[in-house]
Amino acid sequence: MTLSLRASELVDEIFQRLVVPLYFRTDISVDEQIRHRGKPLPYLNVAKSLIKEFGFKTIVEIGSMREAMGHALTTFHAPCCNDGHSTLHLASTSADVFTVDINPRSAEVLAPYAREYPNLSVATGDGIAFLQNFARPIDMLYLDAWDVIAGTDYAEKHLEAYRAAQPHLSKMCLVQIDDTDIKNGGKGRLLIPQMIRDDFELITWGRQAILVRD
Repeated sequence: MTLSLRASELVDEIFQRLVVPLYFRTDISVDEQIRHRGKPLPYLNVAKSLIKEFGFKTIVEIGSMREAMGHALTTFHAPCCNDGHSTLHLASTSADVFTVDINPRSAEVLAPYAREYPNLSVATGDGIAFLQNFARPIDMLYLDAWDVIAGTDYAEKHLEAYRAAQPHLSKMCLVQIDDTDIKNGGKGRLLIPQMIRDDFELITWGRQAILVRD
């Protein structure tokens, strides 16, 4: 079975009863964030299943987890899980996870978890430079760096990060982008159309976008 076909099957299964709203603005209220906005968890569950089933070995995350998680990875608590805890979910697959964030606080938050997950490598620095200098084939790329803030070049930066990673992406690979449900595509506004032109298949859109290439 191909990666794209299996990904579509998992989306049909995991998203069966979910409603994922889109927002054409960034000023989402606290109530909308907690009660209504789509959550990263179902998208992460799709990705984790694909990572395990297809034996992905190397994951690179640009934009690390920012807040500690106060509960088990297997449980969900809406006020806590709006940020998704992607770094820990990815590390739980046993693949080698390399995560980088410009803010040193992320490395501080992740320090205790790095001891729990020896397959997790945490770095502080510029994500684009990190990707340009990465020396291994990348099976999965998780993009969640520059925040969607009006007047900033967040969409351009995520496209630039993808282009920096492009020479290192494995032939069969998965790319996941956070915050694509706001402001006309958010972090994926420029990136998703480019990836489709590059023969990636868009599997999900909403809170996160998942694109795969067989």
